[in-house]
Amino acid sequence: MTKRSTICGFLGLGLVSSLAVGCGAGGAAEVIRPADPTASGALSEAECRAVDGRVEPLVVDWKPEQRGDLEVAMKDGVAVVAYDCKSFRLLPDCKIEGQYGFIGMTRKEQMVRLENSDEIKANLPLSGGQIGAGLSRDSTIDIAIVMVGKRRTTWQEPETTDLKGSCEGATHYVRGAVIGAFAMATGTKAHTQAAANLFMASAENDSKSGKETRTREGNPDDCAKAEPNAESPPAQCGAPIRLTLAPIKKAAAKGAQASEPTPAPVAEVEGGCPKGMVQVQGKCAVPTAAAPFQCEPGDAAGCSEQCGKGHAGSCASLGYALLDKRDDKGAADALKKSCDGDVARACVSLGMLTARGRGVAQDRNAAQALFEKGCQAGEAKGCGELGRARLSGAGQNPQSAAELLQKACNGGDDQSCGDAARLYANGSGVSKDLKVAAELHKRACNGTVPASCGEYAALLDSGVPGLARDPILIEMLYRRACFQGHGESCAELGRVLLSRPQGDPTSESKLLFERACNARVSFACAALKVQYGGTRPVMPSVPEKQALTQSCTAGNKSACIKSAVLDLAAGYKTLAQPTLIRICAGGDAWACTLSKAP
Repeated sequence: MTKRSTICGFLGLGLVSSLAVGCGAGGAAEVIRPADPTASGALSEAECRAVDGRVEPLVVDWKPEQRGDLEVAMKDGVAVVAYDCKSFRLLPDCKIEGQYGFIGMTRKEQMVRLENSDEIKANLPLSGGQIGAGLSRDSTIDIAIVMVGKRRTTWQEPETTDLKGSCEGATHYVRGAVIGAFAMATGTKAHTQAAANLFMASAENDSKSGKETRTREGNPDDCAKAEPNAESPPAQCGAPIRLTLAPIKKAAAKGAQASEPTPAPVAEVEGGCPKGMVQVQGKCAVPTAAAPFQCEPGDAAGCSEQCGKGHAGSCASLGYALLDKRDDKGAADALKKSCDGDVARACVSLGMLTARGRGVAQDRNAAQALFEKGCQAGEAKGCGELGRARLSGAGQNPQSAAELLQKACNGGDDQSCGDAARLYANGSGVSKDLKVAAELHKRACNGTVPASCGEYAALLDSGVPGLARDPILIEMLYRRACFQGHGESCAELGRVLLSRPQGDPTSESKLLFERACNARVSFACAALKVQYGGTRPVMPSVPEKQALTQSCTAGNKSACIKSAVLDLAAGYKTLAQPTLIRICAGGDAWACTLSKAP
């Protein structure tokens, strides 16, 4: 079989009919060299469009050394860029502490044609201006894409204080990247480019003309080996193709209380284009009446119009808009249209409605099938929901749940990182591993899961072998979780402040215990009573007290003092005294104070 027939057969599996041009007899499409005159007199200068929010530029135009810098930056932490309507640059010496996971997906293919300077600049912001300036009026940039997975971080709302290194000009961080192979070449509006031809032409001799743009990375034959459940992409099919960039928040004013994190959406909306442009046919373009496009989120009327024209992504957005209006039936209908159009996020959302019987008949099996469809298509939330579904009910399977939750975590679903961490902490479905649990909680904490910040701090605080105990980090994590609404962390922060050598001269711990007691944290109510003469009733559960006792016996000092405080609040000073003396000898100031109290 020739190289041409191999690529044509592969790409013919899933592409729209227009991509078949060039694979049939007599249908060879060619890469047309643009003729003079160049765009210097034919193309108007692309408009400078604001890019303050989330955007998804292609990076297929980057030079090999630039792509190498990007890959290094994504291995060393969370990559950071400076991006506005005039420039786009990676900041190689700036990062956010964190990591990217990989989630596989059902292989997808796409052909993108950029037809004018506005589209080139919006979709290829690094070099779009230079590329557009060298093209004639009738020229296009044609891009063949094969997608096999995504690299994602769990970071949701990093602030400028999270930046490390030389970060002047930083505006966005790389939330994730679509992974696979691509080929790009110059074409003309008069000729339809075929994906197979782009890959073959780019693999052959490069053009000697500086007027022609041609580049390629990855091997489509290798992409054919990709599996949705793979933990990494094939060796020659791991090129970053499209980035998801999200803005970095300005740090809150010093002394201001941390805000509640914005919960991660059910699924991120497709698109992310500069102002005045919309997502259509795989690119950002100025909207026209001719082609259906991704509607603006929340615009029910506009989404209904575009959904009616057959845009599956807009059907998903219509579903979310109708959910906001509490029209569950209408939302379910719109999400089904979107899911039938292979929009993975819509399948997951429809699965969640089906699991709860909202707008459709409740059906656990049907819901799990929808979750699985979304998961196979690379929607991390689908893997997470399927994993959580397998932790309960008649078909519970902790081992399968752990695998799915970890896959979802690698796909950027922060909630699933926290859920997987608890399985590792308890040894449910997996071998117990507190170091892995800590790492997973850390990733969830980077997202929008305050409880995981507290649980990560607790693991560091408990002296897990192999985990460095950093008092400053522990206090910071408890504080972050507390201010984001996690009551247990407020109580732990109060304990930490009282246990320092200098104690808590400002009595901040009293406010923290009150907040936690209001959240029904029994240890906090006990601490209020013992330390500050509080009168709130203390009613710890038997399992809670037993767990503290067992953890104390295993060497967890924070569990020891909490157990002793509960005993003191219940009037059992004789029972608490030996524990307090032992913990005092280890340098805990609060234990010393309590052991000397009358």
